[in-house]
Amino acid sequence: MVEAAGSSLDAAGFVLAMDAVIGESNSYRHGQAVSKVASILFRTFARVESQSPPNLQGAYIPAGNAFDALAAVARVFSSATTELFIVDPYSDEKLLRDFAPLAAENVLLKVLADPFYVKSSLKPAVERWQSQFQNRPLEARLTSPRQLHDRLIIVDDKEVWIVTQSFAHLAERAPASVSRFESEAADLKLNSYRTMWAAAQPI
Repeated sequence: MVEAAGSSLDAAGFVLAMDAVIGESNSYRHGQAVSKVASILFRTFARVESQSPPNLQGAYIPAGNAFDALAAVARVFSSATTELFIVDPYSDEKLLRDFAPLAAENVLLKVLADPFYVKSSLKPAVERWQSQFQNRPLEARLTSPRQLHDRLIIVDDKEVWIVTQSFAHLAERAPASVSRFESEAADLKLNSYRTMWAAAQPI
């Protein structure tokens, strides 16, 4: 990937750094090699991202970049005109507190979570949201236990976006990404989650 991104210097540096990561027994030099690998990968992602279609730019989120996580999700949420369907087994109050307000008024918010993983803070957050925001409709439902694995954003019942981590910890300790499905798999996922939503129980 590093070589394909167009930097021969980074490609050569990556090979040397990875050799050190694998073979270096000195903990200090091993740590330096790990940092070098991370630095090259971040540059590569930035280079690839700049050449990507506009709807995918900004999708890679380095670890610890909370604002970048918010901005990446905001770009997707703001594109919705009628409905946002959020699938996250580990949903909690942070989803509503930090991310849901990014959607436009009168856009229906649908949250699908899993009772085995969902946080107890979600239910009171949903109830308070529903009582406070009349112009921001919200529905939340639970599937059967351990049924959910994906984290998705479905925009206007047609665009499917993958989020690689739960909204509860998005890019906190590890890099994350938000990217759009552009294949037939998107239609399969869309149909599958429509069925799950219809069968799920309201919170």
